[in-house]
Amino acid sequence: MASKEPQGCRRYVDMWALPGIHPSNVEFLQKLKTADTNHFTTHMDCVGTVSEMDQESGDWSQTHLIGLRTDVWKPDGEEMESALGAIQDKRRSELKRSIKRHGRLSAKQKQQLDEQLAADEVMKMQSGEIETRRLVLKLFKTTTERTRWLGTIEEITTAEVHNSIGSNRTLLTLAVMLPRNQMVTYIQQNHRTFRIPAVFTFCFHDGARMWNLLLKRYWFSIGADFEIEADGEAIGEIDGRLFSFGCDSYVEIDPHPLAEHGPLVDLLTLFAASVGYHKAMRRSVGRRVEAALSGESHRNVIGGDELRLRNNGRAAA
Repeated sequence: MASKEPQGCRRYVDMWALPGIHPSNVEFLQKLKTADTNHFTTHMDCVGTVSEMDQESGDWSQTHLIGLRTDVWKPDGEEMESALGAIQDKRRSELKRSIKRHGRLSAKQKQQLDEQLAADEVMKMQSGEIETRRLVLKLFKTTTERTRWLGTIEEITTAEVHNSIGSNRTLLTLAVMLPRNQMVTYIQQNHRTFRIPAVFTFCFHDGARMWNLLLKRYWFSIGADFEIEADGEAIGEIDGRLFSFGCDSYVEIDPHPLAEHGPLVDLLTLFAASVGYHKAMRRSVGRRVEAALSGESHRNVIGGDELRLRNNGRAAA
């Protein structure tokens, strides 16, 4: 019997320009109250939907929701003050240990500590001077019966800073986590001499082999368009819509074995959803780089979630 020919895949990613007032945010919250996942947090807004085309009928159906963690992308004043407080508490402990490693301070030592605290740059900082912004988007599969988490794409600011310093150009780094997959996929923006449009690369294991994928933005396009290549072969594109209120796009994969691999399609969907945030991300990375090069790396706030992605799983207990 002849093997079945691979089919293509087509999705439409609809990102909203004003997600906070979109009616589907109410629907999103209601769905996730009973969701089969712990990936929903109280600091999450629905920022878009995904529709998928049936390859046989050509009909479209809305199949996914995209959530944004607002506490790390748009932290409010209270959250910024909390982040600053944690930085200053750590600095206070460091200064105290520099005076006396253990135990209580004497009256003279307390006065010395107070003088150092009064002159310390970290203790003089205001919450608006620190950089905490980081993108975290999550993809959920929705049906009338249940809601399931299908993946998360996160910005890795630590890698962005050192890559940007090394290349003298602002470069983005994203990590993608997928369910039932022990490997984290890192999507890295690369710098090519004399090439301005963004190029992103990553490797992806489909369970049988490792693929090397490239997302190459076109030199000239209407909207944010990327060609998708797998091991040097063009297999599809991300077709950004110019005339839309948000950063909408079609994710189109030609008939290819990877088009039928759901986790990879979800990964590409998450990347397409992130494109509208890239400009703001680059501005944030630029501020982090500036702080690092000026010796003020304390202005960069690195969250615990990001640090856990850098944990060494082979380290001895």
